[in-house]
Amino acid sequence: MLFRSAQPESETTRAEQCRKELDVLKVYNKPSYVKYEAEYQAIAAKTAKYMEIKDSLGPDLNYMVMPAYQFQIREFCFRVKTRLSELVLRQAK
Repeated sequence: MLFRSAQPESETTRAEQCRKELDVLKVYNKPSYVKYEAEYQAIAAKTAKYMEIKDSLGPDLNYMVMPAYQFQIREFCFRVKTRLSELVLRQAK
């Protein structure tokens, strides 16, 4: 899972839900899915790079850096949820 090691359990659950919603987006709007999937992969690559070195960093540096990664993930998931909500509601009309 993309963000599992970088986040507490509640964050992991949110990241898993985000991934599910991203997958559902494919059903509603393929171009949106392709756009968000590319962004997801870019975030995953950055996060993986950080996870490789995080144990070599001091706690003070991790304390500063970790929130930036967490915010990036949360903000991405919020945008996916918003786009999916728009599409589902549009279909319901």
